Amino acid sequence: MRNRWAGQHGLWFALPLLLSLLNSVLTQPGFLSIDCGAKTSNTDSLGIEWTTDAPYISTGINQILNRPATSDFNQEQLQTLRYFPANRSKHCYILPATKNTTYLIRASFLHGGFQPTVDNSFSLSIDSSSVDDLVWTDTYIDGVFAFEYVVATSENTDSISFCLIPKGTAAFINTLELRPLAVGMYDSVYNAKYLKLLTRLNCGAALSDPPVRYPDDSYDRIWYTPTFKITGTKTEEKVLVSDYIFDRPPSAVMQSAWVSSESFWWSYDLGEYELALTKTYYVNHFFAEIQNVKATDTRIVDIFFNGESYYPNLTVTSDAHEIFLKHLSVDSTGSLNFSFSANPKSTLGPILNAGEIYASRDKVISSTNDQDANVLEVLKTNMGLSSWAGDPCLPVAFDWLTCDKGFTPRVTSIKLSNYNLTGTIPQSIADMTALTDLWLDNNKIVGAIPDLSTLTKLKTLHLQNNRMSGGIPSTLASLPSLKELFLQNNQFSGPIPASLNRNGLDLQTSGNVKLCASTENCPILPVDLSGSNSTLGGGGRKSSGSGVVIGIAVGVAVAVIIVICLLVWCYCKRWKKPSTTTDTQSGAVQRNQTGSSTASSTAGPGALLGKQARSFTLHEVEVATHNYKTMIGQGGFGPVYYGRLADGTEVAVKVNSETSSQGTTEFLNEVSLLSRVHHKNLVSLLGYCEENQQQILVYEYMPNGTLREHLYGKDMKGRLNWRERVDIALNAAKGLEYLHNDCIPRIIHRDIKSNNILLSLKLLAKVADFGISRHTAEEDDTSGGVSTIVRGTTGYLDPEYYAHNRLTHKSDVYSFGVVLLEMICGRPPNNNNHSDPRQHNLVDWARSQLNSNDLSSIIDPYIKGMYNVESMWKVAELAMGCVEPSGANRPDMNQVVRALTVAAELEGHTERPTGVTGPASYQPTGDTATGDNPSTFNTDSSYPSTQESVTSSSNHLPSWGTRPDGPPPLFTPQGTFARLPSDTRNSGDNNSWLSPQPR
Repeated sequence: MRNRWAGQHGLWFALPLLLSLLNSVLTQPGFLSIDCGAKTSNTDSLGIEWTTDAPYISTGINQILNRPATSDFNQEQLQTLRYFPANRSKHCYILPATKNTTYLIRASFLHGGFQPTVDNSFSLSIDSSSVDDLVWTDTYIDGVFAFEYVVATSENTDSISFCLIPKGTAAFINTLELRPLAVGMYDSVYNAKYLKLLTRLNCGAALSDPPVRYPDDSYDRIWYTPTFKITGTKTEEKVLVSDYIFDRPPSAVMQSAWVSSESFWWSYDLGEYELALTKTYYVNHFFAEIQNVKATDTRIVDIFFNGESYYPNLTVTSDAHEIFLKHLSVDSTGSLNFSFSANPKSTLGPILNAGEIYASRDKVISSTNDQDANVLEVLKTNMGLSSWAGDPCLPVAFDWLTCDKGFTPRVTSIKLSNYNLTGTIPQSIADMTALTDLWLDNNKIVGAIPDLSTLTKLKTLHLQNNRMSGGIPSTLASLPSLKELFLQNNQFSGPIPASLNRNGLDLQTSGNVKLCASTENCPILPVDLSGSNSTLGGGGRKSSGSGVVIGIAVGVAVAVIIVICLLVWCYCKRWKKPSTTTDTQSGAVQRNQTGSSTASSTAGPGALLGKQARSFTLHEVEVATHNYKTMIGQGGFGPVYYGRLADGTEVAVKVNSETSSQGTTEFLNEVSLLSRVHHKNLVSLLGYCEENQQQILVYEYMPNGTLREHLYGKDMKGRLNWRERVDIALNAAKGLEYLHNDCIPRIIHRDIKSNNILLSLKLLAKVADFGISRHTAEEDDTSGGVSTIVRGTTGYLDPEYYAHNRLTHKSDVYSFGVVLLEMICGRPPNNNNHSDPRQHNLVDWARSQLNSNDLSSIIDPYIKGMYNVESMWKVAELAMGCVEPSGANRPDMNQVVRALTVAAELEGHTERPTGVTGPASYQPTGDTATGDNPSTFNTDSSYPSTQESVTSSSNHLPSWGTRPDGPPPLFTPQGTFARLPSDTRNSGDNNSWLSPQPR
């Protein structure tokens, strides 16, 4: 009975706790709030849980402040800080993150007199990018400063490093917050950009209203109440913010607004600091009708930037609208000036509910060479250096490293003298092939010297005054650049290799009592991994004898192993017939000793290459193709024939042409790589044949042919609607993304084109013909890519690749952008009909039309009027981002997949959305389904346009209606001012960011 009661009623005691935990999970998904310097976790008045910073950083000193903070937020959390003496180059928080996710990062600072002298100067960095410089003086001692950034993680990143870099004085921080944003929010940050918030305004709010933040804003953005003298209005009714409003302002912000009978304006002075760091800006304006208006009234707003019209005829409705502008350049005044006027056709004046301004800055997309970084992680683990976090070389190097200045930095010097290190030197240090200096002296390192024969650039090796043991490797003599080899005062034993006695090498070995001359027969003692001296503790005779016994035992064991291996080899060779064999590890095809290439009689047709590709006989291929009766294609490898295997499987058979100058290379490459490459959006290799000088590849058959055959040309197989085209683009992008990121080694296709995208019976797209691909170069290739003969197809070639003979993954992205334009325009990349008024080059023609905001003129006539405008704009802007002249400005395939996913979702809606705004610079031509009203569509561009600034002669945006794509940085709206035409200008603060900005 007692147990039964507990089972029934114990749940009621646990229920409140369970509900509390559930509420916490539901209201704070993914939030990370760090109370820097705090000793215990706590929960603030908003219900946000704060944790100590101990799990995220292992340097710095906790400090409690003695004075209260004057701040609207986080009063308790601002009472502690962690400060970092200038005793090392940087101190980094490592924040756990999710791959392919956009985050808001907010850091708050209150000096509060934690040090007597207030002259602190330090920098902030996020991952490899230095983002801001901070200078504290007595003027700012009690000011609370908040810096907010929007960044994105990549496919290969599951953490974000936030670093403080002292500049001769201590750095400090009070709070650090990480907030995940929804898919599609501020996604321009994926294009090698990050955003810094300059201001975020809740327009129309009363001065007494507190700023809006969590939980009203589920992403915990902070919307400040402006102090400008502009008439405001409010409503108690919630404003509908649909999913088409990509940056998702909270309803609480949209329920107030500035209004005027005629016009008002809003300006932001940037100041010297920001102008020096930032060339382009990202601006958001949010609109919604919140007043009770007559059915006959209309509110149509004309928006101007620096005196030029940039969005006329915006019809405001009760649903939220978003007008955005990215890559916006300022004029010589250094101000962003926006004015809002009533359109002549409007019966009501302008309105503005909320606004955001961000600095859009270039992100450093490089990082320390992966190989070097991985070795350093092992080194740190082995030797107790785990407190060093962040990128080893960027934006500043660890104190004990020197790095070169390459795009992908290599570590050239490790100097860890007198660091009290323990543990062993990892063998993987031999992978740091750019090393010139390795100093690990004056520590407590044990173990043997690893094989360093790959460090051909090594000049100095200092290992003196440690506890290392074992012999001195003779391979050290093979290092051509070695000038200093200091080994003194260790526990090394055995003979000193005679080859080390050479001119130009300073060899120091004193203090190793068990070392002897190369002519002497002295044993090498066992390697000491414990750090103790017990190995050498006994008498010389006993230790020497132990070494001899161990040496004999090892020798006998090696001899036995060799004999066994020889017996096994002879047995296998006895049964092996001359044939083509397969190395199952590498997939490489090997010829027999005669040099001929015959089918293996033992392996037979069912044998597998790399456990995947089947080995066919030439006879099987000829039967399947009816002696090559039906040719279905022609590629660089040779002709492609239709075939049917004995089990009924349809196949495409590629036969190496006799004229192919690279047939053998391509064949070996395709067989070895493709046998291990499997993805639903890649054409699968089913088998191969190499017999009688024939080199043949057998692929799965794609019955619907190539994408090109469905877009244009005399071989048209059927037309595709826009939804089908977007789905095909997305599937092909996923296949290419797999090649770039998930294959080992990663693969560059080198010949992406519409002819190499094949379609199944149900129009599933698969990328083909990547057998001529080459895997990417090692990261230490200072060229940044694979240097090779330029290969590809005219019209699709990356101009950087063509000009500099340097292949990168972004070369494939360029080619894919051309394919996207083919899908939009329904025409080939090069038009040889010079009588046609359209331009010869598809990319140039599309760019010129889109720069004139004329999307409709480039759309394939077959799909005119039968597409979702948002989806079409998304793909058009993505295509133009992909064909940017500079590879650094192009998205990667992860970003391409994300953008196409959004485009596919937009196209999936059967009805055109209403109440959302379109491309700010795009003026409809009447070709759209709903006529000329620009308020009926929106775009979500994630990539830059080719036009980078608004000039005095231009009335359109620098990009085609691009949204502000990146989470907002956070500061008090200092330097922002606005007025009605009759007001006196409020100068405000000029925002000269030579010092931190107060919250």
